[in-house]
Order: sequence, then C-alpha cells, then structure tokens
Amino acid sequence: MEHDGHRERLRDRFKKDRGAGFAPHELLELLLTYAIPRVNTNPLAHQLISHFGSFHAVLDAKPEELEQVKGIGPQAAVLLSLFLPLLRQYNREKKRSPQQFKSFGELADYCHTLFIGENNEQLHLLCFDARLRLIADEVIASGTPDQVSATPRLIVQSLIRHNAVGCVLVHNHPSGSPFPSPADIDLTQHLQSILGGLDIRFYDHIIIAGHKEYSFTRDHLMPQNQTPLFEEEREISMAADKPLIRIAHEKKT
Repeated sequence: MEHDGHRERLRDRFKKDRGAGFAPHELLELLLTYAIPRVNTNPLAHQLISHFGSFHAVLDAKPEELEQVKGIGPQAAVLLSLFLPLLRQYNREKKRSPQQFKSFGELADYCHTLFIGENNEQLHLLCFDARLRLIADEVIASGTPDQVSATPRLIVQSLIRHNAVGCVLVHNHPSGSPFPSPADIDLTQHLQSILGGLDIRFYDHIIIAGHKEYSFTRDHLMPQNQTPLFEEEREISMAADKPLIRIAHEKKT
C-alpha cells in the first residue's frame, strides 16, 4: 500500500508539469511502475543508471542488455526500449506531413531525427514530388553497426511505387565519422547513372554521424544537379567560396 501511495504521488507530480521537475531516475522510476507491479522501482531506477552509466545509455540499451540488470524482466525491458523508436516516429511525423524543406539546414535537421538512438546503420530513401514536397520516407535496408547494403533495384522500385520525381538517399554512421566509404561512393555513382536514365532527379546522398553530416552535393562528390533542390545550392554553384549551410561541418584532416 505504501508503494501504491508513492506511485500515485509520482503520477500527480507528473501531471502537474509533465515531468519538468523530475530527476532522471524519477522518470525511469515512474515509467517502470507500468511494467513492474507492487515493487518499489526507485532503487531499480538508480541501479539502471549506475549499470549503464547515464540516463540516455539506459534508453539506448537493447532489451537483452536491460534484462541483465536484476529486477528487469521482459516487459520492463521492452517498455524501456520502446522510448527511442516512439521518439523517432514522433519526430518524423511532426516534421514530415506535409513537408517542404526550405533549405539544406531544414533537410539536415530532419535527417538527424531519423537516427535518434539508432546503433545500426540504416538506409532511408526520401521521395519528392514535382513540387519538391516529401511524399515518402522509406527504410530501404537495415544493417550492422558498421555497414548496410542495398541494391539500386530496391531503391528504383520504391521510387516508382511512390511516383517520385526526385530523391535523397540518407544513411547513418554509428561509428561517428560522417565521411563516405568507398562503398558509399560506388552506390551513389551507380544510382546516379541509373536514375539519370529514368529521368528521376538524385538530389543528394547524406550521411549522418552524431551531430555531424556529410552531403555528397554540398561537399562536391556528386556532379551538380541540373535542378538543385534548394536556391542556396544554385547560389553556391556560382560562388564556390560562399558557405552553403548553417550547420557546422568538419573538414577531413
């Protein structure tokens, strides 16, 4: 009964300010009450943070890793690991429909939200209509922490299915380096050749790594498109020394 009273007080506090005054362990404590009945979840919340080293590391953990902590069963592990997929979906839907990016900065911001808490490489295909509106965001392939592979055929099939007139390829590098691998460059060049013959514009291939990103168009690994996606890209083609975007980009040393 004492635990029930404490849980109710936690819920009442949360309803007042939606958790704005909560410490990290209190957020975990409240969340765990929905998966673990009749147990004081406060020590368990502290134990999770201690075991993984931080609040965000708890949410980054896989269900099987969470279950290694004594007291965390399958239900609690799944509940905790649901948070980041929910957040990714929330961000994608909030920013996407209907979405028309006004600058590379806005597009890059959107791309960063696709990989929140994602520890494996994923390849996304962003499909655009004739008015440069995002009409589809499809995960073409999922891989391992250091590679993902997809055939141009899968990409072309998706573009045709969505009746897209243009696209942007996006994938992540969980390793932390945004610079393209030889395989990334080969895929980009091969796909550009194929799409050119289908009259589908390949605007960019963007690689996300933490808070950094690499753009094949911005960083001149992709020949300039006949119809750039943004007005700022038209300007940069005429003034190569003019900064293209507002997001900081590290030069390779």
